[in-house]
Amino acid sequence: MNNKRRALWAVGGLIIVFLGLVVWYMWTHPAPSALAPGGTATTTPSAFIDKPLHIVDNGQFYEIDVMYPSATPLSESAGAEADAAAVSSMKTFAEQQIEAFKENNGLANMTSAEFVELTFGRDAKYAMTMEYKTYEGPKTVSYVYSLYHDTLGAHPNTYYRTFTFDKASGEGIHLDDLFAPGAPYLERLSERTRADLPNIMARMAEITPAEVDSDYINSGTMPISDSFGNFAVDGSNLLMIFPPYQVGPYVYGTIIDPIPLSSLNSILAPEYRL
Repeated sequence: MNNKRRALWAVGGLIIVFLGLVVWYMWTHPAPSALAPGGTATTTPSAFIDKPLHIVDNGQFYEIDVMYPSATPLSESAGAEADAAAVSSMKTFAEQQIEAFKENNGLANMTSAEFVELTFGRDAKYAMTMEYKTYEGPKTVSYVYSLYHDTLGAHPNTYYRTFTFDKASGEGIHLDDLFAPGAPYLERLSERTRADLPNIMARMAEITPAEVDSDYINSGTMPISDSFGNFAVDGSNLLMIFPPYQVGPYVYGTIIDPIPLSSLNSILAPEYRL
């Protein structure tokens, strides 16, 4: 019995020693942090997290759902105050678009009889939605808003509104701010888009560039500010955005011409040159 007891005590002692070694190893060798595919470990995660916010306004004759960001990358590059100001400006824009949609279509005072007459008794409602995409360039952050209006016509209409902010200052900038004072940027953009769009549209329609209506393109790319009101900076490209009907028939939808900023470097403002 004494030998069995001593053997049990010896085994128990070994188990205690083994468990002690396991605890010591785990304490001194913590498990590595999990990484996203292709990522690197970091102890300072980004503070920028955008959870889109919605404004929903549904009435008897309409349904509205618009989005705006809860935060922007400016929170890291320009500070909390600049971030809050950018979010506020886009929220105000969203609210203004809702009011304009309701007012322009007479939705506030519309009667059931008027609605039935307009819809011919169809099971339909006026509808408005607004979504956005975020683009970042080396020195800017851009928001491209797509607005869809269904006013019970042949098809919904699509509109755009873009916001671009300087990463360093947080200030909103217009297209002309990207270029040096007095630079003929409208002429350059007109020439460039007139050269690019026939090829872009030909690929979309599976036709030859010669078959694309150049007169339609020319009318929508005149060297005036209204032709180039929708833009964003995506990486090293200046995106010129043309909504339906601006440079071609509705069937083409939205057309985007990505122009390398390097091709415009000679007329860019110094702070935006690559």
